[in-house]
Amino acid sequence: MWDILDKIATVAQIITFLVFTGGIGLLLTRATRYKRRIRNALEKGKGLEVALAVSLKPNENVRGHVEAFLKEKGIEMEITEINADGVSLNTLPELRKKFVAEKRWLTSRGVSEVHLFYEGPVAVAFFLADVLNNWVPVYVYHFSREGGYECWGLLTESIERMATEELVREVSKDA
Repeated sequence: MWDILDKIATVAQIITFLVFTGGIGLLLTRATRYKRRIRNALEKGKGLEVALAVSLKPNENVRGHVEAFLKEKGIEMEITEINADGVSLNTLPELRKKFVAEKRWLTSRGVSEVHLFYEGPVAVAFFLADVLNNWVPVYVYHFSREGGYECWGLLTESIERMATEELVREVSKDA
C-alpha cells in the first residue's frame, strides 16, 4: 500500500513541477512580449498631442482663446472640440456619450497626451474627468480673465499607469 501511495505522490510532484514550469514560461514570454511592445512604441516617437477644447456655456466657444494661448506659447498642436449650447440634467447622458466618442476617436488616432481647456459647469467637469481618468496624461488648464490660460496640473493617474511608466523607464535603460 505504501508503494502505491509513494508512486501517486511522485506522479503528483511531477505534474506540479510541470504546471509550475509552464506557468513561469508563460509569464516570461508575456513579459518579454510586453517589453517588446513598449520598446516599439518608444521607437515610433512621442505620439499625437491634442488640445481638447470643451465649451458647454450657451453662445460661448473657447477655441479662439485656446488658439491664442497656443500661438502665444509657440506650441503647435491639433485642436479638437466638444461644444454644447448649455447643459442640463436631461442633456447630460448625450453629452457623456460625446465625451466617450471623442476619447475613442482620439485613442484610435494614437493620442499620447491631451491638454484640456474646459468651460462649463463644475458638476459636468466631474463626468468629463471620469471619462478621461486612467487614459493618457491629461493636463488641465484654467482660464483667468486677467492672465489667460495656465496649466493647473495633471489629472490623477492610477497606480497601474505609474507602474507602466516605471516599466517604460526600465525598458528604456535596457535599450
